[in-house]
Amino acid sequence: MTRPVQRAGPLRVSAPADVVRAFRRETGWREEDGPPPASFPVVWMRLPEIGEPIRAAAQEIGLPVHEAQLFDYARPLETGASYDLRLEMRRQSNPMRLIATAEIFDLSGAFVARVVSTLRLIDPATVSPPPPEAAS
Repeated sequence: MTRPVQRAGPLRVSAPADVVRAFRRETGWREEDGPPPASFPVVWMRLPEIGEPIRAAAQEIGLPVHEAQLFDYARPLETGASYDLRLEMRRQSNPMRLIATAEIFDLSGAFVARVVSTLRLIDPATVSPPPPEAAS
């Protein structure tokens, strides 16, 4: 059975200097000031238009477990810039996975980057709980 591909966007996203600075600090960059790191698009997952469809699609099956992430840049993101993001989600069935692909374009329509997140979808009913720890 082929599952439909779900799409959203284009959604306007941005890389404000204060958010980039906080992300750099929280992810261990020495200098707080500088360009957005390659992994910066994960910040946009907090936006309901992006994060909610991914969470909803994953929860239909069960527990989403991060399996892989790919960042493919044609050019770096710029602090202070806005972008249009197009999101595509598709499922694989053996094993169950949700693959979310975000394509990022500058406001002129030029391709900037592709971010692919792969989530393994695990039915919690199939996972045995860990045994209780033996009392010492």
